[in-house]
Amino acid sequence: MSDTARALLTAALLSSTALGVYVWSLTRLDSTGPERLLGQLRLGQWAALALAAAGAVSIGLAIANETAPLGTVEVTLGAGFIVIAALVLRREPREALFLLAGGFVLHALVDIAHRPGGLTPLGPRWYAVGSAICDLYFAAVCYWAAR
Repeated sequence: MSDTARALLTAALLSSTALGVYVWSLTRLDSTGPERLLGQLRLGQWAALALAAAGAVSIGLAIANETAPLGTVEVTLGAGFIVIAALVLRREPREALFLLAGGFVLHALVDIAHRPGGLTPLGPRWYAVGSAICDLYFAAVCYWAAR
């Protein structure tokens, strides 16, 4: 395992744990209280930023591999995820979290499509698999917080 893979794995584990603890404490609040609404709003803003960053990474990988045959598709998909993240910021927190959960599931499906026979692999295989797992975790957390 490379140093880059270890660093990304460590960052993913630490941020996922912190996010899980935050959402767990959020779900323990009164569902009609303002603290929960505020917590959902903050989570939605953070998740929108994470989804936009995931879209930007897709664009960056497509630019770095400019000879890839489906580079324009990659850039379009990345821009689409950034647009979804931007649209979420104008929604009610609960609706935004549901939209974000769907956005992360879609991004995970795009990551999974980067296998031989699908979209052109733009990075190492471990990156696509790890990104898909992280996306699905973020989707589950957003869904959990919205319920």
